[in-house]
Amino acid sequence: MLRSATLLHPLAVPPTTPRPRRRIGRRRGLVAAAVVLNQLAYGSVYSWSILSAGLQSPHSGFALGRDEAGLPFATMHALVFLGTVLGGVLMGRRGPRGIALLAGALYAGGFLLAGCADGRGDFWLVLLGYGVVSGFGLGLGYIVPTTLLQRWFPSHRALAAGVATGGFGLGSVLGAPLMRALVAHYSADPARALLVLGGLFLLTTLTGAAFFRNPPKPAVLPAQSAAPGHRPGQALRTPQWYLLTLILLCNTAAGISMLAVVAPAAGSLTGLSPTAAAALTGALGVFNTVGRPLWGWLSGRTGLMVAFVLMLLTQGLGLIALSQVGSPALFLPLAALVCLSFGGGFATMPATASEFFGLAHAGAIYGLMLVGWSLAGIAGPLLVSRLAADSGYRTAFLVLGAITVAAAVLPRLTSRPKPLPARSV
Repeated sequence: MLRSATLLHPLAVPPTTPRPRRRIGRRRGLVAAAVVLNQLAYGSVYSWSILSAGLQSPHSGFALGRDEAGLPFATMHALVFLGTVLGGVLMGRRGPRGIALLAGALYAGGFLLAGCADGRGDFWLVLLGYGVVSGFGLGLGYIVPTTLLQRWFPSHRALAAGVATGGFGLGSVLGAPLMRALVAHYSADPARALLVLGGLFLLTTLTGAAFFRNPPKPAVLPAQSAAPGHRPGQALRTPQWYLLTLILLCNTAAGISMLAVVAPAAGSLTGLSPTAAAALTGALGVFNTVGRPLWGWLSGRTGLMVAFVLMLLTQGLGLIALSQVGSPALFLPLAALVCLSFGGGFATMPATASEFFGLAHAGAIYGLMLVGWSLAGIAGPLLVSRLAADSGYRTAFLVLGAITVAAAVLPRLTSRPKPLPARSV
């Protein structure tokens, strides 16, 4: 009787703790899914070569030269850095939803503007829309999800960053066949492909961004993650920031340089047909995507700096081995290993920035680090193309591999900075 009376008394009912945890878990899953959906559009940037070929076709209304057709892509990479810096700064002051909505509107809006170009006389619209407007939107939109998911998964930061950047990689895999089909359909005016993609990307980016929100701090943030940590100016005064940026540059340059020439290199070294080489390029995009969450998970077990040593060695030795192969059966797995580690750097470095400098300003600090991505995207392919033109692809891969192996010493020289005095924070 006493037991029954106690159970019926409203004050005697024990509080149910699993509900808040389940609610947080559902929110985490929703935000992670929204991040992947949001990032699909941004990954299409790696499909530019398909549109570039269409713009160079003498049967199109543009008939551009090779250098001229590369200008929008180069402009986009130059503007990405400015977008990431601004996005990182805003993440410390504003909620992620508004920034992501603005980024999606700019990125898709640039596509829509470029898609209005009608022939060579309107090429400036492609340069302005795709290069300037979408480039800035890309940088702004790329930095938000990596920072946001680390806030939701503070105990698994590298894996969270891997999921966010994995959405970007998946977008490159899905975007290539879609871009190819649209350019073939609009062969006389290939810029129209951007008009279709712009409408689609406006839908996906804004839908994903609508579900972005910061986590409830007491529920998911441990004490060390809630600490203010370094501000961007303070991080720039440490040698660690420059070492990490150099590591990101080297890790990115190895993979992006190989991808820039992989189709002609495969044909030259192994006799692979152009059709098979194009299929190889698409397959490598899958490994680039898988490498992001994979290395995010592995770095949680090996440690962040050990993971970078392994990624650089894998890429470097893989490139050296590629310089010696003559069989397509060996070329694919070696190139896949390079792409796995190339993608992994984009998952591991955001977590490293928050681990070294604190989570509060990690978005701004990592946004500044992405200057390494911009420099690698410009200098790496130029170096490999020049070496290939002068001495062939074997020499190009051998030199690039040796540089990357040598860079594997950098993570061993990089340690976490000393905590800041309380008054500096």
